[in-house]
This record gives sequence, structure tokens and C-alpha cells, in this order.
Amino acid sequence: MSIIDWFIRFFTVAKGLGSLILCVVSCGILLSLKAPERQTFHDVMISTFLYPAQAILSRLNRTIRVFKENDELKEQNTSLRLENDYLIQAIKELPRVEQMEAFGARSGLKLKMAQISAEDPGRYSNNWVINLGREDSVDVNMPVMTALGLVGRTAKSYHSHSLVQGLSDPNSKVSVLCNRSRVNGMLESWPGGKLLVRFPADADVAKGDTLVTSGMGGVYPKGLMVGMVVDDHQDASESGDILKGLVVKPFQNPYLVEEVFVLIRHDSWTVGLEK
Repeated sequence: MSIIDWFIRFFTVAKGLGSLILCVVSCGILLSLKAPERQTFHDVMISTFLYPAQAILSRLNRTIRVFKENDELKEQNTSLRLENDYLIQAIKELPRVEQMEAFGARSGLKLKMAQISAEDPGRYSNNWVINLGREDSVDVNMPVMTALGLVGRTAKSYHSHSLVQGLSDPNSKVSVLCNRSRVNGMLESWPGGKLLVRFPADADVAKGDTLVTSGMGGVYPKGLMVGMVVDDHQDASESGDILKGLVVKPFQNPYLVEEVFVLIRHDSWTVGLEK
């Protein structure tokens, strides 16, 4: 209970009790006085006590009413601001949802849209919790993507939510294909949030080439867009010129993901590729 509410309740009770006591005392005094004295007592009480008391009580009533109206207006203002914020977010979300729905219709795949309800607070690792689970036919090792490209896979599935392992997770590995030369490579995470793809040292892969999933491994179907090769990378594990590493920029920025698609697994993992 707020101080104002407590004061209103106290004032209401005290006003009634005070009025009763005043009436009893006044009646007792009037009964003890003679007729001329009663008129004098009445005039004195009206002019010196009742009128000032009524003025003070009226002003107090108005003040209390203003406080109550102010609290009600604050509540209404807060409610309207929350509603306005919700509408702004809905307006911002609409183009993204329409883009994803259009992608789902074009691809012909069985996709289910999910909202991200939590995310890994890690600096570089992008893992999320989504609001779809086994009751929505979502199981482990199902690709998770947006209209722009692949973002990861479902690592754990529960009744009504699932954990998504992002591409930058240290345990994530994806078999990919160079869209131009059709050479197979392996995409993996690298310390610092980088994505690296490793190809044989003599593979025909260069900056600007786009990468798609190869379909190997049974997790991702063939042809999901992954990212673009943007730079070379060398480290000790590539000694002997057996492998070469290339830095990959994903088509979907993992830090800007708000809604995702879960690709429901089926017998045929074939997606048309843009040659």
C-alpha cells in the first residue's frame, strides 16, 4: 500500500470518527445550555470552527484527489508507452518476417519460423535458445538459417524449446562446397570469432568465391548458402602445403539474428543451386 493510499484510508476513518465525536460533544453542550446561550454557542461554533474546518477538509480532499488522478495518469502513460514500444518493434519485425516467409515459399523446403528467446553471453560464440521444440517436430541436428544464409544447427531439443549451435561455436564443423569450382572444404570456427574454411593446398578457390553446404555428413542438405571467401589465412597446422586456410564472411551476420528458420529433416536434402 502506498503512502497516499494509507493516508486516504486514515483520513476517511478519522474524518468519520471525528465527526461523530464532534456531534456527541456539541449535543451534550447544547443540552446543558439555556436557550439564549445555545444560539450564541451555535454562532461561535459555525464561525470559528466549522467553516474553517470545512475549508481545510475540502482543500485536503482536492489535494488527495489530485494525487490519485496523478497516479492513475502515470499508470496510463506507462501502459501507453509499453504499447507504443511493442508496436514499433512489430513494425520493425514485419519486413524481416515477410522476407523469411518469401524465402520459405521460394525454396519449397519445410521450414518452421522460430523466435530467439535467449542467447549465449559469450563474446565470440553465437549460440541461441529458440521457442520451438519436439512438440513442433524439431529434433537435434536440424539446420537453422535465415533468408540470407545458414547460421547453425539444433544441438539439443526439448519439449518446447531447442538449443542452436552457431557456426562460430568451437565445436561446429560444416562440410562446404565452393560454388564456382565445386571443390569440397571444411568450415570451422577460429579463436576471435572468425570462420575459416580449409581446402587442399592446390584447390581452385579464391577471394570472392561463395560457399554452400556440400550435403556431406547428413546434417545439412546440399546448397544452403553459407558465406563468401574474403581473405587468406595461414597457421602452423597448414605446414607442408597440405591445406590452405581462407577467412569466410557469413552471409548472415550472427549478431543481427532475431528470427530464424528451422529446416525440418526429410528424405531428400536437395536444394537448387545458382551456378
